[in-house]
Amino acid sequence: MTSQHYRDPHLDRLHNLRQSQLFVQDYIAIFKDLTHRSDVREHPLGTITRFVLSLRQIKRAMITGPYDLDTIEEAFDVTLRLDLTSKR
Repeated sequence: MTSQHYRDPHLDRLHNLRQSQLFVQDYIAIFKDLTHRSDVREHPLGTITRFVLSLRQIKRAMITGPYDLDTIEEAFDVTLRLDLTSKR
């Protein structure tokens, strides 16, 4: 009997996702979509860590800042605020 390995292309994309040249709001939309489509079930802090570590310029501020993030939505909000602040 041959075992077949099924790989979820959405999960693969999520694991390899980086902000790179994407605008923050576009990156958040893609992250949300891939998280939903791949049906990732992990501890919320794991999802937050995955998101923050794949950011580009705001990553350092997110890691070193005084942010006590409990949900991914809070991480998205802080990221958007930091992005706006950095553009001023």
